[in-house]
Amino acid sequence: MVSTEMPRDQLRGRETKQRVLEAAAAEFAEYGVAGARINRIAETAKASKERIYAWFGDKDALFDHVMQTGLDRLAHAVPIDADLVEYTVRLHNYFVNDPSAERVAMWAWLHDAATLGSFSEGRVEGYRHKLEVIADAQERGVVDSSWKPEELLALLLAVASNWERAPAELRSIGCPEYAESEEARCASVRQAAKRLVEPRG
Repeated sequence: MVSTEMPRDQLRGRETKQRVLEAAAAEFAEYGVAGARINRIAETAKASKERIYAWFGDKDALFDHVMQTGLDRLAHAVPIDADLVEYTVRLHNYFVNDPSAERVAMWAWLHDAATLGSFSEGRVEGYRHKLEVIADAQERGVVDSSWKPEELLALLLAVASNWERAPAELRSIGCPEYAESEEARCASVRQAAKRLVEPRG
């Protein structure tokens, strides 16, 4: 009988690689790309810098890999469909429940804006799929077609993360019930998304 068990060295390598990705995600969430340090990632993951560079290349390439992993996880947890209002609410809840995912995404938006086009094609494909869903919904008349799909998606992403991205000063004087109430936050997100999505009469 042929053994289907993974060789011990290969298993350890896979476990170490997973630790590196988890440590890198935490590092990028905390410091962004510019502030992240491979030394800290290696120390946290109990891996050598040389192994990290061999697996992923430079720091930007490692960040791109972390982003791709995060986007794949997000797409699985919050798949987009023609009900863009509820999609936005679900996306909001995902970010609230996993703040580090939102922080990494925000660092990416800042970092990648200066190097447009340097990220992997896989990351672009995920957004192309979302735009296709929006365009199809617009063609069927269930979504306001006055927006360009990319404009609408950008606005819905902003709505989904609105409270977490709000200035600290605003949050400090905001209604405590709103900050603490999932129901209130979701109602606000839903109302804003409806005004963007629903076809104009």
